[in-house]
Amino acid sequence: MPKPRIHRRTTNEIQQLLTAFQSSGQTRAEFCASHRLPISTLDSYRRRPLTPAFIEINLPPSPPDSFAIVLRNGRRLELTWNALPHIADQLDGLLLRLEA
Repeated sequence: MPKPRIHRRTTNEIQQLLTAFQSSGQTRAEFCASHRLPISTLDSYRRRPLTPAFIEINLPPSPPDSFAIVLRNGRRLELTWNALPHIADQLDGLLLRLEA
């Protein structure tokens, strides 16, 4: 007997699911039960970055003294350019924690 095919959600489908969860007002358990989704799968999607870790930005010829990184969940991380070299090696982990 052949194995059943496992449906892999696309990035767009995952993003729609996460958006639906965020706007549902439901707990993880309630949302997952209503969507027949294991909680571990939802948690995995919430931890997974859906956009590239690095994006290209264009700075003006004379950049400002500080900048803000605005995450999909609305959280902001404001930094000065002088602070960036001191936290650069920790920035990726920090952004992932803030995104959760």
